[in-house]
Amino acid sequence: MDMGQAAETMAREEANEPMAFYARLVELLGGGERLALCTVLRLTGSGPRRAGAKMLVREVGGSLGTVGGGVLETKTTAWSREALREGKALCRSLALDLRQASDEGMTCGGAVEVLVEPFEGSTPAARDFFDRALGALTRREPGWLATAITPGDPGVVAEHFLVVGGRTVASLSLPGNTLPEDLLLAPPPPTPTLAERGAVRYFLEPLAPPITVYVFGGGHIAAFIVPLCDLLGFQTVVVDERADFASRERFPRATRLVVVPSFDNALAEPSLGPIGKDGYVVIVTRGHGGDLAILRQALRCRPGYIGMIGSRRKRQVVFDQLASEGFTADDLARVICPVGLPIGAETPEEIALSIAAQIVAIRAGRAAEG
Repeated sequence: MDMGQAAETMAREEANEPMAFYARLVELLGGGERLALCTVLRLTGSGPRRAGAKMLVREVGGSLGTVGGGVLETKTTAWSREALREGKALCRSLALDLRQASDEGMTCGGAVEVLVEPFEGSTPAARDFFDRALGALTRREPGWLATAITPGDPGVVAEHFLVVGGRTVASLSLPGNTLPEDLLLAPPPPTPTLAERGAVRYFLEPLAPPITVYVFGGGHIAAFIVPLCDLLGFQTVVVDERADFASRERFPRATRLVVVPSFDNALAEPSLGPIGKDGYVVIVTRGHGGDLAILRQALRCRPGYIGMIGSRRKRQVVFDQLASEGFTADDLARVICPVGLPIGAETPEEIALSIAAQIVAIRAGRAAEG
């Protein structure tokens, strides 16, 4: 991969981060561009990206973000050109069986439904709405975005509502149209979902950034953790010292891939960004030294979850070392080792399942056993 391709890949991956995506959307609209906003509404069976994945297709050329690559992205780009040409939003579905998917360059089957909406940068309403959404997202306000999708002729009518604290604080809709009261007063959905009220479908997306699972080590267990976490609505970042173990070929569904010179100072890598309470750290490097190095750094940044692979004997050795370095008993109590729920897991697939189940339990606020 040359430098230009690497920069383009990095830009596309960073665009999958919600704040970066909406910031770029606001910037392009503010510059007067015409563009199509593409959103995956529904995924049934196996698919390249989960519901809520987004892509921008610019009328001047180029795109930002991804709905999954391959034939789906090609089709979505064509639909975007149609929506921009006609000035109408549209919903389109693509169904592929496994054989057809392989023939057309995808690694999965299933069916995907995509909403494609044209926006005019010369009209301030859209820019102002998404700017409000970006502000709420940046402030981590407890809210969500609702898109009302009504059948039209041709295409569909799509209206947007920004809900914070049980009330609509901004909208991009026809005069007088509002959200149903039961949706307005409901708690924010944990993951993007569709709700139906008569002929209108509502696509509901949590405003808070999704939890990101940082997988340190790109080996066999990571290869199963990442697609599971993606399916469960987490963003995923794979970090390794070896470029071929943090590659798009190995992890097609990862949100981001980061290659570091060494695990010794990996969490200081600028491209990784800060890891806070919305970050879950899973430590599965290829050796004891890498695990210890990552754990030492993770304890200093206080993520929402720290799980480390290993036996109880390994845990004691590592904990004794960290205690000798000044880490307290309260610090070490934040670490789950052996990582994963105790389901008798032995194979990489089973261990990945136990870890994914554990982080779902942590996300739901339940006490998960170590």
